[in-house]
Amino acid sequence: MPRITRPIAKDWSAEVELAIATFGNIARTEILRYLLEHGPAARGDIVANVGASEASVAKHLLLLEEAGTVVADVEPGRRHGRAPRYSVDRARVRALLEAHLRYMTDPTS
Repeated sequence: MPRITRPIAKDWSAEVELAIATFGNIARTEILRYLLEHGPAARGDIVANVGASEASVAKHLLLLEEAGTVVADVEPGRRHGRAPRYSVDRARVRALLEAHLRYMTDPTS
């Protein structure tokens, strides 16, 4: 199995890595697009509209929350028995995309 490598470029930052991990995944990208188009939504609504399983959407929402691109209206430790609604933090999405764009288009930065 090939080894996954990390670039040695000095401008490869945690933000660039997070952007690639976040936006380089089709399921996460579709979840973000759905939330951007439809506003805050419960996980069940997301599952019904993005063509992914409940387990897959749950995993991706967790990763999107950790990246700061998605926020929920119920804190993680208080969700038992509740259905949080998820929404996109547009400023965070923009910041990650800008970091990735700078990395890709300005190798001298």
